[in-house]
Parts: sequence; C-alpha cells; structure tokens
Amino acid sequence: MDRRKILALLGTFALAWFAAFPAAGQQTKVAIGYTPAADFVPAFIAKDKGFFDQRNLDVTLTRVNIASNVPSILISGSLQIGMGTAPMLLQAAEGGLSLVTISGVSRFKKENAMSALVARTGLQISNAGDLRGKKIGVPGINSFFDVVLRKWLLNNKVALNQVTFVEAPFPQMKDLLKGGTLDAVAVIEPFRSRVLSDNTGYRVSDFVSEVQADMLGAFWMTTSAWAAANPQPIRAFREAYAEAIAYALQNPAEAKALEAKYLGVAGPIVPSYSTEIKPADLEFFAAIGREIGSLRQAVDVSKLIWK
Repeated sequence: MDRRKILALLGTFALAWFAAFPAAGQQTKVAIGYTPAADFVPAFIAKDKGFFDQRNLDVTLTRVNIASNVPSILISGSLQIGMGTAPMLLQAAEGGLSLVTISGVSRFKKENAMSALVARTGLQISNAGDLRGKKIGVPGINSFFDVVLRKWLLNNKVALNQVTFVEAPFPQMKDLLKGGTLDAVAVIEPFRSRVLSDNTGYRVSDFVSEVQADMLGAFWMTTSAWAAANPQPIRAFREAYAEAIAYALQNPAEAKALEAKYLGVAGPIVPSYSTEIKPADLEFFAAIGREIGSLRQAVDVSKLIWK
C-alpha cells in the first residue's frame, strides 16, 4: 500500500475516533426539561454536585409545568432531554413523532405511595362514584396521572364523560382546590403533603396502586435523531444519573434540601428511583390507551427504548 493510501486510511480512522470520543474537556450542551415532582431530585443532584460536568455535559435544567408540553419542546430543539411518561411517549409515537426513552426515573409502588387522589375539604367524596359531575385536576391531558386516573374510574364503573378533567400544574393544585375551581386533584409529592398538611384537602384514594401495585412512572426521553447523533453523551448522562441516585439515597437530608431548592418545597417521602425500562412497562400503558381511546393504532414499543 503506497504512502498516500496509508495516510488516507489513518485519516479515516482518526475521524471515526474523534466522532465517537470527543476530545477531553469538550462539553456537550444539554438542556434537560423536568416537571415539578420529587422524582427528578437526582437530576438536581447531578447538576449541583458536578456529576454532569465531570462527564463533559454542560447541562441546563429547565422546569416545564405541564408535562404534556414536553414532546413538542423536544421536537423544537429547545430541549435535548426531557421527562416523559409512557402515555405521552405512546401518543407521540402514534402521531409520528420520533422519540425514544434513554433512562428510567422512577416507579410507582404500592408500598411507597407517592401520589393520591385528594378531594377538597367540605366535599363528600369517598369513592370513584362520588366524582360524577366533579372537576378533577391533572398535570396534563394524556399525562401519566390523567391516563391512570381514567383507568381507575373505568375500573370503578364511572364513565369518563361523567367527570371533567382540567389541566393544572402540581404547584397550583392547592390554590385551585382552596378557591373551589377544582373538586379533586391527582397530585404527587411534595405537593400532596402541602395539600394535606393544612386540611385544604383529604386523601380519597391511592388510585395508582389500585390500578397496579408496581408500574413505570417517569423516565427521560429524547428525539431519535439526537440519540443517534449523541450516543456518548447519552451514556455519560446515564452514568451521572445513576451516581446521583446513589448519592440521593446515601445523603437524604441533602437530597431533600435540593428538592426544596428546585421545587420550593420538600415532601417527606423518597421516590422509588429506578433507571430500568422494559417493553412490558410500555405495553401496559398501550393497553390502557386503547381502552380509554387515547390510542387508536398499534405501537411497536420495542422501538421506543434506546439501547
């Protein structure tokens, strides 16, 4: 092989190497969108403790109050990684938006209930049937809580057209209950504790675990295009996030302080953090979507998990 061919071959190898492994110190800018919930405390830790920086990720954390807005913000490019839930990912896939999960965030487990259906004090609501004719706040139409609540209502023989669902950010739910705008809310920590602490509302049901005792909660997702172009930053993100989960569990007081810093309040419960996502987790929600009418086409869930 002559000298020119050798040099050309070496040049090709070099380009491939630098594409796969960015130069030391070269940072990837990543805007990460989260909703106000305790599930995302490890992201706050990874940012504040430098776990992202140590892996050459220049991360900006952006709060998104309505979860169902995240897919469109990802597609616009304003976020590179955003929180997601199975219902919104499935509906996005059905609508032709190419999004993939890259890491789990949390699971909802019966033995560690992080959420509840809470009714306004003064109303007589003790079961699903009492919600007929009532206005219920959910953090986004087709969000996790919206879809699971609808499934819970159907399981309890309440037609969905007998209830009014209203989008309400978690931080505003207490005021909306107190002011009488809403009759009940599907709320998560730390905002559940705020609603219950001063008797603004009272717990009606842990509706999530009544649907299933262990289910996928939130996860992180991105566009298929960004994932394909940035495999190394995604691996770095996963490493930083796993380190942050371990740190949160080992340093609960500091984790709660960061929860209060980013969310304005800290709840008493530590979420069931988990980075695992299985196709069966998504298929469970696909079946619910078909039942409640939010999904009309089959979705290949195996293509929605980035490897």
